[in-house]
Amino acid sequence: MATYGSEAYDLSVFESRSAKITPLPGKKATKAEKRQARIQKLLNTVAAALVAGGVLLVIAFMISSQVRLTEMNSNISKAQTELDEAMSETKRLESELAAQTSAQSVEAYAESVGFRQMESGQIDYITVTPIEKQEVAEDGILKKAWKTLTAWVR
Repeated sequence: MATYGSEAYDLSVFESRSAKITPLPGKKATKAEKRQARIQKLLNTVAAALVAGGVLLVIAFMISSQVRLTEMNSNISKAQTELDEAMSETKRLESELAAQTSAQSVEAYAESVGFRQMESGQIDYITVTPIEKQEVAEDGILKKAWKTLTAWVR
């Protein structure tokens, strides 16, 4: 219960009952804490440097990948241009060849060098009869050579 006294405030109400008074650390405790704080600061700096280095490596890798991709795309576009030119040249040459080998151009060339068309009376048909197999006697080389020489002389 509240007792009214000469004090304006009763501060004992706000104090925790389990609060312990901790003694101030000595010089050794202060040096250890400072040393641990320096080590922690060094570790934080190293970790930040490693993270920054990793981020820079990732950024450098992405930039180099984009450069290589751009170079490859330009090579592809150059090759596509060359292919288109080659295809158009092929079409041009094919049309030129077709024009030179058409029946009308061949006929005009033949007439220019002195050929003329064949008349129907100039056609002679040949009938071919199959040749029967002749038996070849197995003669020696000298006999064959003698027969050849006598055939030439006749």
